[in-house]
Amino acid sequence: MLNMINNQYLDHIYKAWIKNRKSVSSSWDSYFKLIYAESPKDSPSNSSPMRVSSSKFMTSNLTADKRSFFLKESIRGKSDSQMQGDQYLIGALDVIATIRAYQVLISCVKFLHFLASSYIHVYSFCLKARGHLIADIDPLGIQNSESAKLQNTANLAPAIVVRQHLKGMTEADMSREFPLASLTVIGGDKKSLSLREILMRLNKIYCGHLGLEYTYIHDLNVLDWLREKFETPGAWELPEEHRKWIWMNIMRAVSFERFLRRKYGTEKRFGLEGCESFIPSIAECMETSALKGVETVVIGMAHRGRLNTLANICLKPMRQLFTQFNPIALEGFGSGDVKYHLGTYSEKLLERIKKKMTIVIMANSSHLEAIDPVIVGRVRAEQVEKGDSKHGVKTMAILVHGDAAFSGQGVVYETIHLTNLPEYTTGGVMHIVINNQIGFTTDPRYSRSSEHCTDVARVINAPIFHIHADDPDLVTYCSKVASEYRATFHNDVVIDIVGYRRNGHNEMDEPMLTQPLMYKRIRNHPNVLSIYSNKLLKEGVITEAFAKEEIEKYMSHCEEEFKKAQTINSIQMNDWHDVPWIEFFSNQSPRKKIPPTGIDIATIKTICIAISTSPKDIECHAQVLRMMDRRTKLMKSRQVDWAMGECLAFLSLLKEGHPVRLSGQDVERGTFTQRMHIIHDQNRDKIYKNMLHDVFPRQALYTVSNSSLSEFGVCGFEVGYSSYNHNTLTIWEGQFGDFANGCQVIIDSLICSGQAKWGRQMGLVLLLPHGMEAQGPEHSSARLERFLQLCDDEYIHVPGTEPDALIGETAEQIMTRQLFEINWIVCNPTTPASLFHLLRRQILMPFRKPLVIMSPKSLLRHPMAVSSFEEMGPDTSFKPMLPDLSVKPRNVKKVLLCTGKVYYDLIVERQEQQLEDKIAIIRIEQICPFPYQLFIEEMRKYPRAEIMWVQEEHKNQGAYGYVRDRIALALGIPLEEIKYGGRPTSSSPATGSRIIYKNEYDNMMTTVMKLD
Repeated sequence: MLNMINNQYLDHIYKAWIKNRKSVSSSWDSYFKLIYAESPKDSPSNSSPMRVSSSKFMTSNLTADKRSFFLKESIRGKSDSQMQGDQYLIGALDVIATIRAYQVLISCVKFLHFLASSYIHVYSFCLKARGHLIADIDPLGIQNSESAKLQNTANLAPAIVVRQHLKGMTEADMSREFPLASLTVIGGDKKSLSLREILMRLNKIYCGHLGLEYTYIHDLNVLDWLREKFETPGAWELPEEHRKWIWMNIMRAVSFERFLRRKYGTEKRFGLEGCESFIPSIAECMETSALKGVETVVIGMAHRGRLNTLANICLKPMRQLFTQFNPIALEGFGSGDVKYHLGTYSEKLLERIKKKMTIVIMANSSHLEAIDPVIVGRVRAEQVEKGDSKHGVKTMAILVHGDAAFSGQGVVYETIHLTNLPEYTTGGVMHIVINNQIGFTTDPRYSRSSEHCTDVARVINAPIFHIHADDPDLVTYCSKVASEYRATFHNDVVIDIVGYRRNGHNEMDEPMLTQPLMYKRIRNHPNVLSIYSNKLLKEGVITEAFAKEEIEKYMSHCEEEFKKAQTINSIQMNDWHDVPWIEFFSNQSPRKKIPPTGIDIATIKTICIAISTSPKDIECHAQVLRMMDRRTKLMKSRQVDWAMGECLAFLSLLKEGHPVRLSGQDVERGTFTQRMHIIHDQNRDKIYKNMLHDVFPRQALYTVSNSSLSEFGVCGFEVGYSSYNHNTLTIWEGQFGDFANGCQVIIDSLICSGQAKWGRQMGLVLLLPHGMEAQGPEHSSARLERFLQLCDDEYIHVPGTEPDALIGETAEQIMTRQLFEINWIVCNPTTPASLFHLLRRQILMPFRKPLVIMSPKSLLRHPMAVSSFEEMGPDTSFKPMLPDLSVKPRNVKKVLLCTGKVYYDLIVERQEQQLEDKIAIIRIEQICPFPYQLFIEEMRKYPRAEIMWVQEEHKNQGAYGYVRDRIALALGIPLEEIKYGGRPTSSSPATGSRIIYKNEYDNMMTTVMKLD
């Protein structure tokens, strides 16, 4: 007995056919002639009534894998004798192929026309067909305008339709019963059905209000599971109480939009009108997921429908929403944001299952899909903290997309591709598309090349449900199935709610300018509440009295909340926080002292030994052994290099119970082979050692993971991770600092301004390798000037001298206040000790700020770029400015101010020209916030010296434009007295020519070392 036709069996039959076509059954003969595209005139069966009549359907390009897969699916579970019968292969197998055609969602019209030509030809055609394009999923009837007519006709009189398209077929053929193979469950308990009943049931399932995409999934268990959910007779039917619950959600969604339109008719709201079925959809996702163990749902969405979701899903007090429409004062630290960008953090008792669920909507700007990786990172962080990171049972991400953005924004693809990566997975993401069938004013025919806006999700085998938005029952059922799928298979799933947009892009926009025909239909189209209410009234599920009472009750509640909003005089920023840092926020103060960041010498030695000792049972690469030897020598001299300083920061934090997460391209070994935290065995696959694991008993979790080749998505992921867990040192490292260009939206919209707009603190660290080493324009500059330009510190008063400054503030207290008030910290350190203290300070500060570090390349192994144990020992801390201790101030004629790698170039040049007693070199390790007090105190030593800022970047780049004003303010001198030493202006960040590089360097050093 055979359970399934396999490739070996198929090959055996094929070889026999090649030798002698008459040696196989006529059905196999027809099949192979079809597959290998023999023309009808050459076919021995040309006179057969089954002949192929049109060469346009030939399928010679079908792969053997596809043919084999179809046959496997078609005859799974059949006996050998069953498979051999011509009657089965020509009759039942053709019907099975018909079923398969529906499952791949073949166009009903094309299918029936085609079937008239050749019954057997369904084999090849169905593998190509994509008939979800004909499903009746558009409430406006613009897409596939003939689909609704087809469904009505086919359902009412299938025999007539079949006669029209199947010449030669009779009523008897329609009444004839065919066996149902294991690839379908449309018969329920029945093993066979008439062809008429098969077509009726398939039409309803696959060509009605649902366009179902799933047959590209490779896992047969998943295919079977989905078929049972959609093909089983009666599966779609929902109990009356469930449908009443759906009606309530539809009613609230529609009524809320009506209320806003009446009260705030001239305000932008980015309403949900036309896709209100989204509200019961997301509510069902929560209810079903809660039954599967989900306790927290984190939602990311653009502006469309945000207010409705906040009010009806998160149960955000409406008065707080309505105050956002009022011109009243904003209380709290920051500038705030428009109402449809805000988020929330709340607990809700789910209506049907009576379970509590935490619901988070993360605030985000209108950069549409930029929030996607942030949400996924936020969810991953919570899963790791709760020990839920394997399958994501307790915490789930829901991403809500617009149709045009889902297909148009590349970060969607970057985010989706994280779904199965070990250190980035969340056990599946729920994607819900609010499909308006339009992007701003762009027709979907001109906004994407793919058939559907959701096609990108096919790359990870996510099932996709395209659903008619005016069919709330089906929307809800699909949402239920999608939630069950995610919980069962731990993969992404997409719910595409196809509706329309009743207004323009916003409520003030005139859509008739660009879509006149669409909006003529919309104006005459009833809303979903009217459609669904009429349906439920006819079926006796609700009464008119019930509907009227519930609508009045809800509108009355809206009115009461509106009145309360008029009595509120200010908007509280903390009402919109989307992270649960209540205790952490309450303890924050600019007057709290930052503790010393140094550690005891014994811990330093323990860590140095651990990272300098080759792992046991691992065959190390020779380069790793050389690195270990270098570290051992440094350790014996009580010194560390850059990578060792980083390890000291990480492991000391791990020892103290603070997790560390390092993510980015090639971070495990480091772009420049400097880190080597993961040591791979040279002879055994997947055998490796994490050098920072198990150094201390019960140390916290250290995660280091090479990411996908993505900046936008992965950096956004780490933003989300750091937004949730303030106790974890979270780091994203660019392969080169230049590559931060790829995530500029994340940097601009979320990192540098997140606290000002939404009160969101995060301690994310960006490590961006930076420095001119003649490596070309795209491997030199992390664009330090961009980060400094986005710093929000003022340079009107020296800190500590403002009119409202506290009397008696010390330099340390002033710096703490500067750190508390700045939007982020930007540093270009020159020593391993500086890096060590910076990373530890990130966690030990009583508040959180993003930290941008211009990290080195050549300095990673520079013999001068080392630090002593004592610089990181007890009671030591980060020094924002490093003075020149090698000179006698009274002899100095020129003070060179600099930051980063150029310091070592200046040291070498000064020594070669024997100017050690004439030139002082001062390093600014922390550029922003500028260390005014330390700088002023140090510069008092050089009252008559010439002052020059030196940088290797071009004059219009680097730190010069930022520090010049602050140096002048600190010293009380005109800008002209601050000389510039460096490269001239340029549109390119660096040259790619070593000759030009050398000439630039020589000219710069000549200028810098010249004494007047």
